[in-house]
Amino acid sequence: MSSLPFITAEGKAPVEEQAVCIRCGLCCDGTLFAYAVLNPGERGNLPEKLEEQSYTEDGKDYFSLPCQYFEGKCMIYNLKRADVCSSYRCRLLKDLAAAKITTDDAHGLVYGAKEMRDEILEHYRDLSGEKERIHFKELLVKLGKPGKTPDEGSTYIAKYDLLIARCNILEALLIKYFRPEEDFEKMIMR
Repeated sequence: MSSLPFITAEGKAPVEEQAVCIRCGLCCDGTLFAYAVLNPGERGNLPEKLEEQSYTEDGKDYFSLPCQYFEGKCMIYNLKRADVCSSYRCRLLKDLAAAKITTDDAHGLVYGAKEMRDEILEHYRDLSGEKERIHFKELLVKLGKPGKTPDEGSTYIAKYDLLIARCNILEALLIKYFRPEEDFEKMIMR
């Protein structure tokens, strides 16, 4: 039996948690994170696409997100993958395990967050004229880069400000329900 309380004797998370995880994928698709941390020695022993996305920075190994094995759901969920893929537990899963929320509530939060994210990304494509699909973390980087400044008071400025406000609302939702508490503390302490 595993020493981790959320892993069953068979070495798997409880079925209701797996169902939420598989349906969610916000930690895999570039919504919550831009990269994942690898354990020492994992590089060279990962599935091919993860190896291609892996890199070393300041002596630590990572792989870029979104994961190339994520296509609406994890395509290698039952296969060998990076340790972080099975050990990371978002705040939502912890709240579910602690019976702070129901499985239905968890599914509802996942659905709502993904729907909001998709609307924001569509709003960005409409506003920018870009047709290329991007992930949420990439959008945040793009919005933070200085660019062409439209005339003050233009409709474009108002739409751009609305897009940034919607991104902030989604970020607050992700912090409250999906990101670990220590991530929120790190953000405040910077």
